[in-house]
Amino acid sequence: MKLKYAFARKVAVGLMAVAVAAAGANAFAANYTWKGATSATGKNWQTATNWAQTAGTAVVPPDGSTVVIGSLGGGASAGAQRAINVASDTNEIVSLTFTNNNAGYNFTGNGAVVVNGAITNNNLTLTPQGTGAASTVLRNVKLNGDSTLSGSGRPTEIFSKITGVDETTTLTVTGNNLILDGTGVEVKLNASTGSTVSLNSTPAFTDVTIGAGGALDGLTGRDPGVFFSATGTGFLELKNGSTTTMGVAGVAPGAGDAGTNYDTYATSGALTFGGNLVVDWTQVGTSLFDNYTSFNLFDGGSYAGNFNAVSLAGAASPYDTLTFTKFGTEWSTEPFVGQGGQSQWLVFQAQSGNLVVVPEPSTIVFAGLGVAMSGWTMWKKRRLSKILAAKVA
Repeated sequence: MKLKYAFARKVAVGLMAVAVAAAGANAFAANYTWKGATSATGKNWQTATNWAQTAGTAVVPPDGSTVVIGSLGGGASAGAQRAINVASDTNEIVSLTFTNNNAGYNFTGNGAVVVNGAITNNNLTLTPQGTGAASTVLRNVKLNGDSTLSGSGRPTEIFSKITGVDETTTLTVTGNNLILDGTGVEVKLNASTGSTVSLNSTPAFTDVTIGAGGALDGLTGRDPGVFFSATGTGFLELKNGSTTTMGVAGVAPGAGDAGTNYDTYATSGALTFGGNLVVDWTQVGTSLFDNYTSFNLFDGGSYAGNFNAVSLAGAASPYDTLTFTKFGTEWSTEPFVGQGGQSQWLVFQAQSGNLVVVPEPSTIVFAGLGVAMSGWTMWKKRRLSKILAAKVA
């Protein structure tokens, strides 16, 4: 799939590499607060006088400490001082918390801030390098154990890669939106209440679970026709109470193949459907599609479960009045006047992950769409029209 990397180079080289880990707290744990440097050139993580310790003498946070990045107050150089230089890997700290920052922080240098616990983002406004709306912008994140990303701040954006000690490491996201922009995810990702995982470009995953109250979506503000294509070898589990939004563009490429202008989540692992599927139809407009045009939204090694509801969002005529009704493993709309004035239906197949434009089946007697169109389950995405043509003949 050819994709435009509209956001993939937003962050300057040298943005911080953050290591997040989870293990037991160290016996030497103490609270250390970043207080900033006396000059814009002295803003180094490894400079002891830039830290205030609750227990006394200023010292660079040692292993097992908790670190708070808080407001610095005013001053002509305050903004510049918020660019913290992490030239080398830090000691392992048990948590990193950003609190009530009215001005942003940038992390520069080639080091990693190693957090043995959670990164908490409370009303954080961390200024990104370059364009983009994310507040916390990280490049390479290494998880040394199960970790939690939480907080009420603006989204956390991760570029390049998330790795762990092994592929059983889990990053749990609660109450914080996570943007993965062309990101290889070599850990398990679990997003739940109040969290949206937004994808762009071609992120690769292992195991992804979107729990109740969580959402999976494409990156907001993508150029028309530019959609993510998630690839990987693990499973995708969309649980009841979750919401998944997949976008489609208004290009009519011909029968049987809708080109590359739609969101795709592809994995050689299992796909388990649940919750709500919202098909973002905004960019389709009034475009009409040939019969058997297919949008391969989910491409998995196997399929299980079904969505509790399927709907279109942002649809214009002739699609704006359509609703989906469940028939077995299929979701079908009412017929509408489509390409060439003929009656067409939109059908989503939970057994194949496809959204397909089909002619009103006057020559096929429906005993439920799942039975009448069972031949579709044999189609591996790009061969749909040939299989259906043979079946009807």
